[in-house]
Amino acid sequence: MIKEAIDRLVVGYDLSSTDVREVFDEILFGLADEILVSSFLTALKIKGETVEEIVASILSSRDSFKPFYSSCSKDDMFENVLFSDSFDCFDISFAVDIILSACGLNVTKYSLFSDFKNNQSLQTLKLLGVDNFEYSESDFEKLGFSYFVFPSCENYIKYTRNILRVLSFYSILNITDKMLNPLGVKNQVIGVAKKELVEKYANISLRLNNSNTLVLSGVNNFPFASIEGETFVAEAWKNKIFTYVITPELVGLKEASFDEIKCDNIEHSLEIIKNVFDNKILNAPYDIIILNSALSLYISKKADSIMDGILISKKIVDSGLAKEKLNQLAKIY
Repeated sequence: MIKEAIDRLVVGYDLSSTDVREVFDEILFGLADEILVSSFLTALKIKGETVEEIVASILSSRDSFKPFYSSCSKDDMFENVLFSDSFDCFDISFAVDIILSACGLNVTKYSLFSDFKNNQSLQTLKLLGVDNFEYSESDFEKLGFSYFVFPSCENYIKYTRNILRVLSFYSILNITDKMLNPLGVKNQVIGVAKKELVEKYANISLRLNNSNTLVLSGVNNFPFASIEGETFVAEAWKNKIFTYVITPELVGLKEASFDEIKCDNIEHSLEIIKNVFDNKILNAPYDIIILNSALSLYISKKADSIMDGILISKKIVDSGLAKEKLNQLAKIY
């Protein structure tokens, strides 16, 4: 099937969901050699991946993993998915997860084994003393906070890692890596690098039957809600997509330069987060944590509106609950 798919892609034809799933079955069970797989990914990239092709690749990739289960309600679980690793600010995602966990959400992140060193939030936890990233339900039961790493023996990793290492472009496999969602989390904020991708990824989420999704992109390829300029947002809700633009002033925050949230390394990043939670920093880092937490609480139905989410997030930080949650997390392991 993969050879036929390549022939169709080369002349510009889109593939059906069935076609993509058959090709991915060949890839993920080691039935196609790496040259053919690389040719397929290249031809698909040149043609341009459709929403249908991306959704089919994600579903097929999910099927290749062993099932994951959690005793937690999927309505109370949250995941932040980032489609960019090029930003050099402090670990906003980890700080937001602390606040959401303090609000009663079960937050999760995962990494593929070979990508562990590039995952900023996993490195932050390791700096806190957490060194066991094997998935278990007890992690959720303890503090509602679980980050885990897929073992390298998984078929998906076994048959795709070498190919991704040699490819010089962002392929459909890089997309499926981020959208595996092994625990079936319903509440997601997806950060993308370009505003042109916001609606596309909202449509992908709807096709994956995930209606509690907010996709956003800030200025300068920033995969978070930004406190500098506009943030473009697409909200997937009840099988529809609503788009809008957020600015700091619109939600009662001050605009600030991206330079004010930059950090030098993971140690500096954790220091910034601790200072925000200690109420020692009340400027740009504080505001961007509050803004992104508010959006996450809103899409997770823990806040009735974005402004309500702003108020809740401020209360969690200002009262010391975020600091307490961070300290509990560091002590529990």
